Amino acid sequence: MKIGIPSLSDAGLQAPVSQHFGQAPYFTVVDTENGTAVVHRSLGHDGGKTPAQQLAELEVQVVLAGGMGGKAIQLLGQQGIEVYLEAEGTVAEAVKAYQEGKLPAASEAGPCTEPCPPRA
Repeated sequence: MKIGIPSLSDAGLQAPVSQHFGQAPYFTVVDTENGTAVVHRSLGHDGGKTPAQQLAELEVQVVLAGGMGGKAIQLLGQQGIEVYLEAEGTVAEAVKAYQEGKLPAASEAGPCTEPCPPRA
């Protein structure tokens, strides 16, 4: 399975998780089958693609984020990508929390509420 995590640096598994999906400069994609982590610069909305489209093209099946708005949750869902919120720490710590069932699904937690986490 490929898990996408919005991250604040290109440090792979040791990168800090971005606390807001839409402000992340990078997406770290972790392949749980082989344990690899590949870092991709977020395209934002450059070239007419949304972050949801970018992650879908990277074959991501699950996104772990500190928080995100309702529109992003909706767009990821339209791409068939599951969303889990309240991820924190490093990318490796977020993946571990997900695997242990400690992160709530976006449908349960909902989008971030005002005030959303500060921009990263």
